[in-house]
Amino acid sequence: MNRLLLTLAVIFISLALGYSLRKWVDAHPSREAEELLKVRRVQAQQFAIFVLIPISAMLSLWGMPHPDPRLLSLPFLGLAAWITGGAAAILFSRSLSLDNRQTGSMYCCGTFTNIGAVGTLVCVLQFGEQSIALTSLYRLLEEIFYFSVAYPVSQWFSTARNSSHFTLRGFRIPPAILAVLAALGTGLALNLLNVSRPAFLGGVASGFMLAGTVCFLFTIGMGLRVSRLTVYFRQSACISAIKFLIVPAVIMALAFCAGLHSAGSSLPIKVVFILSAMPVAMNALIPPSIFDLDLDLANACWIFTTLELVLVLPVLYLLLPLLEASPL
Repeated sequence: MNRLLLTLAVIFISLALGYSLRKWVDAHPSREAEELLKVRRVQAQQFAIFVLIPISAMLSLWGMPHPDPRLLSLPFLGLAAWITGGAAAILFSRSLSLDNRQTGSMYCCGTFTNIGAVGTLVCVLQFGEQSIALTSLYRLLEEIFYFSVAYPVSQWFSTARNSSHFTLRGFRIPPAILAVLAALGTGLALNLLNVSRPAFLGGVASGFMLAGTVCFLFTIGMGLRVSRLTVYFRQSACISAIKFLIVPAVIMALAFCAGLHSAGSSLPIKVVFILSAMPVAMNALIPPSIFDLDLDLANACWIFTTLELVLVLPVLYLLLPLLEASPL
């Protein structure tokens, strides 16, 4: 219970502080203050994504015991989660008779998942530093999938009225991918070369991950827009069903088929369980902004599913004991 309360407190206090700062700036209108807030928000996000989180992942992979071969399924489980979420969102959109712009936003919300900030935070506070390496493996293909598949598909929904084809022209591999892959590669190399990791670096890894997560959540709070939430209640409810019911059911079935429930301990299957049931990520708002999709819908689903963590996390914590390692 204490860990649950701590997790919820970290998430919502970080969001609330960021939101309060933005409201304060709105209450004291100043062009200079607005510009400074935008600059500092981007800088904080870049520091978390490019520095704190990659270093934490590298240190955790370095200190991880030689992995069970079954853990190689983790990146593909993450990939399956994003594909399942996106496909389910399109099906729900068809059942709701949404237009292309709204369907594109639904696809983004079904696909983009808050693993890096909220998912990793929950795992670290519940399981400790060892879970960081597992979450890093789970999201190994995340950015590659987003920029090579999710962005072009989102663009297609914007251009579908005029064209039946979309193009990858203009898409470039972002520095975030290179930073994360370089960190993961370094950590795995040190691990496989049997280079001993100093004991104190375990605490450094946890500290960096927590600091990066709090920093990222704070910047998310700075961008919260709570208007028009009720207008998109049906769409938000569908995305909630996808994120917290459909995707976890599919991924957990695949995880059991991959044998993660008996991969040395119950930690891998528990980490997958938590990561498969995370809310819409903030970057689900980027394609709607770029490709003229329904940004208000994406914003509503993002806020709606994030606030639902108050209900979802206690349920996840109650179900975790059922995933203890099986002797079979």
